[in-house]
Amino acid sequence: MTAPSASSRIIKTTYLTFTALIAAWLGAWLLKVRLEESITWLAVGAGSFLYWTAAKILIWIVPAVWLIQRSGRTIHEVLGLSRWKSWLAWGGGIGLAIALTGIIPNYLAGNRILPDQISFPLLNMLVIAPLFEEFLLRGAIQGNLERAYPFWTANLITSVMFLILHVPGWFFMGVLWENFANPFGGALSIFLVSLGFGYAAHRSRSVLGGVVAHFLNNLF
Repeated sequence: MTAPSASSRIIKTTYLTFTALIAAWLGAWLLKVRLEESITWLAVGAGSFLYWTAAKILIWIVPAVWLIQRSGRTIHEVLGLSRWKSWLAWGGGIGLAIALTGIIPNYLAGNRILPDQISFPLLNMLVIAPLFEEFLLRGAIQGNLERAYPFWTANLITSVMFLILHVPGWFFMGVLWENFANPFGGALSIFLVSLGFGYAAHRSRSVLGGVVAHFLNNLF
């Protein structure tokens, strides 16, 4: 029997790690629901923000770092800080193109284009979500998948995973059916913008391309 290649081993490890990650993420939601019964400050504001930030570091970021190292890459390579012109250009261009789908309808309807106050949910949406989700999905998972698959195959698989990552939250917040029954603005939109984030990261050769695109999408 032929030994599995290094690329096939890292692909298998990536799939298994993501499966375990989703199970742990479900557990984090169940734990929070249980804790809120006795610790009310965890339900909203700073308490909720701190809980989810800690949970994401443990459940998303730690496994992401491990997956990157298992693939033989480095965090420095994944971030690609020296390619700042590329990730600003690709991330900014794709992010603004996606954001226009929200800017134009809101402008025509006379709605606000930008947030008018700082809050913990806004901080999560503009800082934590772009950084943590892109580091996990584009930096670790898509980067690993591209070792065995063509880019668009890796991007499609990663975007399905990106969608799956949102499902537990939708379920516990009571909006799961709404997001699948009304896919524009829900599940389909999440999948499509993820393809854009993946393309930005791929073309800029830096996860920060995806982060910038994700940030601009969330901002608008």
